[in-house]
Amino acid sequence: MVKILHTADIHLGCEFPFLRQKGGEHRNQLLRTFEKIVDLAISEDVSLLLIAGDLFNTNRVHGIIIRKVLAAFKKLEGKGIRVCIIPGTHDIYNEDSIYRFVHFPANVTVFTPAHDRELYEDLDLTVYGEVFDGRYVDESPIQRLSLSEDSKYHVGMAHCSIKIEGWVEKDALLLGRNEIANSGLDYLALGHWHSFQDFSQGNTKTFYCGAPEPVSMDQEGAGNVVMVTMRGKGDIAVEPIRVGTRQFAKLTIDVGSVKSMADIVPLVEAKADPNLILELTLRGLCGMDYELNSQDIEDELGDRFFCLRVVDKSHPRLEEVALENIPEETVKGKFIKIMQERIESAGNEEDRELYEEALKLGFACLQGRTQVIE
Repeated sequence: MVKILHTADIHLGCEFPFLRQKGGEHRNQLLRTFEKIVDLAISEDVSLLLIAGDLFNTNRVHGIIIRKVLAAFKKLEGKGIRVCIIPGTHDIYNEDSIYRFVHFPANVTVFTPAHDRELYEDLDLTVYGEVFDGRYVDESPIQRLSLSEDSKYHVGMAHCSIKIEGWVEKDALLLGRNEIANSGLDYLALGHWHSFQDFSQGNTKTFYCGAPEPVSMDQEGAGNVVMVTMRGKGDIAVEPIRVGTRQFAKLTIDVGSVKSMADIVPLVEAKADPNLILELTLRGLCGMDYELNSQDIEDELGDRFFCLRVVDKSHPRLEEVALENIPEETVKGKFIKIMQERIESAGNEEDRELYEEALKLGFACLQGRTQVIE
């Protein structure tokens, strides 16, 4: 039996400007989670740790990160655990690649254009990792794959997207499902997409492990690594294991029925979690007899979360955007008058709807709601 731990997209050194003052804290959490993954590899007595790209968020990272990564790999070396790494799209293998300058312990194999496979005779297993010297578009990471005859098991690594018609049709590296099915690999460890996903085809188990911690505001499926247990040819078990501390979630509130901050508080508090990064979106048509301020909401409820970001995409009801409510001599009044004239002179329904939407959005911007346009 061979046990393999698969991770990717750790993004050590990421700055997280969207987390504002919490950015440094989450950056440190990435390093702690990486060390947690190393400890998991030891406690589960795995033979291999696979890192399928973007271990680092950039090829220029601080020395303390490098020192801690090297110390973690030395810890694995002391337990007889080998590590395989492929560069990703952030720590890309180019002339400035960090992988050209850092001396890793003997148990670590970094795949490069000149070194695309590693044979582990004691495991009867070969690991493959095609690496390109720079960025390429629409290349397949396994198009030149040829399996070795020196081992029973074949494990691939790729940092790429899966080609999905009508959704994903172009990327730096693109992999087709038929290529997976015809690869002959027993397991294909993928990186680049940040949520746990199963793309197994034919006899090839194929998984994105996802980022172990969320690294942007659209990653609800982050937080896992993958344990791969190979008991025999065709007998491979794959299990996601949660290692992440933080999670990301979205909440949308229709402000049409909201009369004050008091109406919003219980809806948001229901999601309260000190390790949750919450994006709250305000949508719909609001009345003009009250004002919802994004910053006020963040100030009032932010301490219930690791980070709360409020995006105001609401706008006022059209029937309330009228000159009788706004003095004509003001900027808002002049804008309303111009847009009402456009609406009244519209030659067709399509133009009328366009001018009405422009009135609502423009008026919202003049009220200071600068996030209403997607």
